[in-house]
Amino acid sequence: MIDQQIWGSWKLLSFVYEAEDGACFYPYGKEADGIIIYDPKGYMTAVITRTDRPCVSTEDFGMLPDHEKIGLAKGFMTYAGRYKVLEDRIFHHIEIGYFPNWVGTTFIRFPSFSNGNLVLATPPVTLRGKPYTGYLVWQKTL
Repeated sequence: MIDQQIWGSWKLLSFVYEAEDGACFYPYGKEADGIIIYDPKGYMTAVITRTDRPCVSTEDFGMLPDHEKIGLAKGFMTYAGRYKVLEDRIFHHIEIGYFPNWVGTTFIRFPSFSNGNLVLATPPVTLRGKPYTGYLVWQKTL
């Protein structure tokens, strides 16, 4: 059963959007990093970040200049909530997230396995004026 296969924590290996014409782009860079966790009780969390975000001038977030906060926000996303596996798809029901507009929505992912890795495909989404499908490849952590 796929829900038991996804339980645990997974490290991001790659995230790419691909179009039917072969065009592709990496929304968090080719060296993106991330973790997704599915627990047996039906909760999940995902974090994805660029690895080339610059360090900031202070450890005191309250003193961080606005332009550095903007730099931190670029190339970072996270969300968490309940999930449900139905047939060939996983529904991520967003309860909290970096983008407030996501709260209360549901992300659909189409899971498959390749060489022991979990591949989550997104439904086609229009980006940069054409439809792309996202492919996130995750490796099980020990």
